[in-house]
Amino acid sequence: MKMKKLSIILAFTALTVGANAQTLNVQSAIQDLKKNYLKKAKTEIDAACAHESTKDDAKTWCYKGLIYSRIGGEVTNPKSKFKDLAPDWAEQAYAAALECKRLDKTNEYANENNSVFRFVGNEYYSRATEQYNAQKYAEAIQDAEKAIEMFNNSGDSKFAGESMYIAGISAKALKDNEGVKKYFNQLVRKRTDKNFVYRTLFNIYKEEGNKDQAMKIATSYKKNHKDDYNAYLLMAEGYLLDENLEQGKEMINAALELTKNDANLYPQLLGQAAAILELTKDYEGAEAKYRESLTLNPTQFESNFGMGKMVFNRAVDKLEAANAVPETDESGLYDKLLGEANEFFGQSIPYFTAAINYIDGLPNEDAKKAQRANLFNCLQALNQVYARLERYDDMKVVKARMDEIQKAQ
Repeated sequence: MKMKKLSIILAFTALTVGANAQTLNVQSAIQDLKKNYLKKAKTEIDAACAHESTKDDAKTWCYKGLIYSRIGGEVTNPKSKFKDLAPDWAEQAYAAALECKRLDKTNEYANENNSVFRFVGNEYYSRATEQYNAQKYAEAIQDAEKAIEMFNNSGDSKFAGESMYIAGISAKALKDNEGVKKYFNQLVRKRTDKNFVYRTLFNIYKEEGNKDQAMKIATSYKKNHKDDYNAYLLMAEGYLLDENLEQGKEMINAALELTKNDANLYPQLLGQAAAILELTKDYEGAEAKYRESLTLNPTQFESNFGMGKMVFNRAVDKLEAANAVPETDESGLYDKLLGEANEFFGQSIPYFTAAINYIDGLPNEDAKKAQRANLFNCLQALNQVYARLERYDDMKVVKARMDEIQKAQ
């Protein structure tokens, strides 16, 4: 009897010591974390998280998240002895932070725990960016989604914006318009200042024939960033979709007013405004803007190519109109339209040539390589012009340059 009683007492004593040991494990883990004894801290906190006496304590999970986050901070240091200590540190830290949040009814550990959410969120954002840069777009979206979830759990969802952007541009790369709308519309609600977000959504809705939604995006942009000239250009396009020419031009002029004192930006914006006016068939207004832009900066690519393209397209319109004239027509309309077409083709030459000269004059090969597609487009247009005008010697020179570009690809 005495022996049995002693065993029971010893058993209870062992249990008590075990419970105290687990409490001590948390305290020891905290101290070892402060000393950067991460291997010991990890062993101690893992034991505490598994033990009945401490596994339901928010403090235990808070420090697990902090310890594993600290381990994660060592991963990129090739000299660190802890860099391979926990390959799954991010998943472990996030799971710990979620458990801490669930157990911490009084938010006693909220500040420390939120720092874990943000730290791990940054890790997944970095992974998403790396996946995007590696053109692994589906994987980028998965990592970005995790980052968004973590940032949203951190108590300050504003940090989720960049991850939403990565997810959105990854969806765009996959030609997943629904995915783009999912992420970019969230960014619009967060009042993002990224022109690309508003422009992309606007174009998607425009292509879908949803003019009302396209205009809502433009309106949100202007409301969110009333000093951004891009917002007014988007508003102008929105009005022009509805053939509201007066308000469209009003928005263009508002954009120009915002940039009139910027010697570098203003000529570029004049070119953009001209392109918008061209869409409405306001060729006189577009030409006036292109010419003003080129007066301020004659050697630029944008307005030279824009003006050349507009004149070229007008020539094509005249050709199509000429071809539509019945063979029985004896009014001379066919010859008249043909002559006008050739005149427009001729007018485009100096603009395309100036655009080509701009690219040829770029200071280094990397800059020229970045403009290769634009150069090819200019040469292709000139090739068609010279063919139409029967300038075959000029055409041979241009064709040789086009062949050279295609071989280099």
